[in-house]
Amino acid sequence: MPTEIAFPFRLASDGTIAVETNPDRQIAQHVDALVGTQPGERVMLPDYGVPVADLLFEPNARFVAQEITRAVETAFNSYEPGVVLQKVTPIQDSTQQSLARVEVDYIRREDGTSPSSLANQTNTAVVHVGGTVSEVISG
Repeated sequence: MPTEIAFPFRLASDGTIAVETNPDRQIAQHVDALVGTQPGERVMLPDYGVPVADLLFEPNARFVAQEITRAVETAFNSYEPGVVLQKVTPIQDSTQQSLARVEVDYIRREDGTSPSSLANQTNTAVVHVGGTVSEVISG
């Protein structure tokens, strides 16, 4: 992967624009941006994002889990060709019913195009409601 501007945008210690060169960290930043963006927020990419806010007051937890899974899968297929989704798991917080997180297990493709060139590790990106993303690399 090429060098990318770091997300969130910030300045480096030398005053230049901070960049990211680590492919795993770049993908974690992409996950953060993709899941943390509502469709329609980006004028030039109106379909970019996952419509989590649309499900905010939905009373059926099973339906919400299915819709979040479908929306994440659709968004990744459209905007993240550099990864292969393994599993999407919406998890409701057992202590606070109004909180949830989405675990996204994926494998990074080395060149972003060929399934035969998959990286040899599976990553789990945990996306918390509010946009916080943590990544656990396992494998």
